[in-house]
Amino acid sequence: MTSQINSIQNRYELMRKNNGEPAKQINSDQFEFLLCVLLPANWTYSDNIESFMVDECQTANLYTWVVRVNSEYWEMIAPKNSTVKDLLEKIEAATQTA
Repeated sequence: MTSQINSIQNRYELMRKNNGEPAKQINSDQFEFLLCVLLPANWTYSDNIESFMVDECQTANLYTWVVRVNSEYWEMIAPKNSTVKDLLEKIEAATQTA
């Protein structure tokens, strides 16, 4: 149990240090689940880009954000005040390293 707690604490420390976690691709079912798990916050849709925040803090000021770009779905941990541009930059960074 202690090792699990330490692992979670280490993850949160890394998230705070890195201002979130990288974007990762998810499927449409995961997108729909995250959309329905809690009322979405900061929900936007424009030019085939849909994004929302799951309004449950992960740590500090970091939240789960979910983005649909055309038919691709993404999940990431980012600051609460992130803009769509910020989220798209995280997706771009993830596609550069893949």
